[in-house]
Amino acid sequence: MKEQFDEKEEHEPAEEIAGRFVGIAVFLAGIVLLVLTFVLAYQAFHNPEILLARSDLQSPNASASYVYARAGLLLILLFVMGYVASLIAARGAQMFFSARKEVQRVSID
Repeated sequence: MKEQFDEKEEHEPAEEIAGRFVGIAVFLAGIVLLVLTFVLAYQAFHNPEILLARSDLQSPNASASYVYARAGLLLILLFVMGYVASLIAARGAQMFFSARKEVQRVSID
């Protein structure tokens, strides 16, 4: 015996679908920026000349504080880049999940 249900097939509104796609796109952009940050950090730690240029080290006018300040600034910028990329990825995930409407629950009194 086959039961038939009179359920209407409901489709998501176009706004929800667009919101999900935008959320996924923003999330993936954040992930790409995070990967780029990690690649730059990997290169910097395996090749310190990226942070400490030879011209800075061989220059007679270069003081140690200048060389280390430059390297420290580049490391701080790398950290900020990773932090901002993680914020972008988190915002994309938030946009994806907030695109769905809350299911309205009816309370029975």
